[in-house]
Amino acid sequence: MKKIQSSLPGTKATFGYFRESLEPHFTLANWDYEHGYFDRTLDDRNTVYLRLPVKVLQGELDSPDAWLELGEPFVLRHVYNTGVEEDIGYYAPVASAVMNQFQEPLDKDAEIDPRWIRKAEAIVKELENRLG
Repeated sequence: MKKIQSSLPGTKATFGYFRESLEPHFTLANWDYEHGYFDRTLDDRNTVYLRLPVKVLQGELDSPDAWLELGEPFVLRHVYNTGVEEDIGYYAPVASAVMNQFQEPLDKDAEIDPRWIRKAEAIVKELENRLG
């Protein structure tokens, strides 16, 4: 994980505003009604993410009028098992896809190539101009 220094932490707005401002590149992920993350994949393999943490100040996170506050953006890389189970026969591709969809990463905090950090920093600068 690599934190990205910015002026975004402390930015407050409604969930509806953040969602409209960040779509279609960011999606709400790993959330409950008190906090969550807006995630954007940075690579073609969907293993490197720019993550914008949010906490709920008022309301429930999935409600358009809930008030949120941004936290410190960061980049993380997840390494997943991409192999196919050999022992499950004819249905291996289907079963593997279903199982891998919900699998835990092999490494939740893998090393990050500096090019992804530079890309994330550029995106965060753009967001500072748009949201700040």
